[in-house]
Amino acid sequence: MTVKRTRYNSEFEQLFKDNYARLYYYAFRFISDAETCKDIVNDVFEKAWKQFEAIQKETITAYLYANVRNKCIDHLRHTQVEEQYAGFYRAVTQEEADSDFSEREERIARIERVIEELTDPTKTILKECYYENKKYREVADEFGISISGVKKHIMKALRLIREEFSIKKKDGEVPETKG
Repeated sequence: MTVKRTRYNSEFEQLFKDNYARLYYYAFRFISDAETCKDIVNDVFEKAWKQFEAIQKETITAYLYANVRNKCIDHLRHTQVEEQYAGFYRAVTQEEADSDFSEREERIARIERVIEELTDPTKTILKECYYENKKYREVADEFGISISGVKKHIMKALRLIREEFSIKKKDGEVPETKG
């Protein structure tokens, strides 16, 4: 290490000791988070160390204060932008959750209304297959009809539900066979 660098080390060390606490409390006037203030002051001293040879010694204290102030302002701006985005995100996701839930509830109510308007045995067969999760074979045996008879009742019920929602049936669509 050169004599010049050793001199800079001791000058910088003294500058750090003389100003760290004052700069910390100066930063604390802007930002009331102790850790953030420490980080800001440390960053300013790190920058000052890297540029120490080029900084005019007569104005170094003003340089340190200006950098702390600027870093505090940058931090506050960044925090404000983060809060705006977080607020926007919360509003959007809450809006979606509210509308998704209410739309889903409305669709369920419409489906239940269609099902309740069905006549027996179609209503009972649909409920047995979809609510009770019974296989088409079980329901066919229970009602004494064929599996294709169960499918016809299911297709009738699904057609009425599609009509309620104005959904067109795809060509060749047959309900999934349960067993």
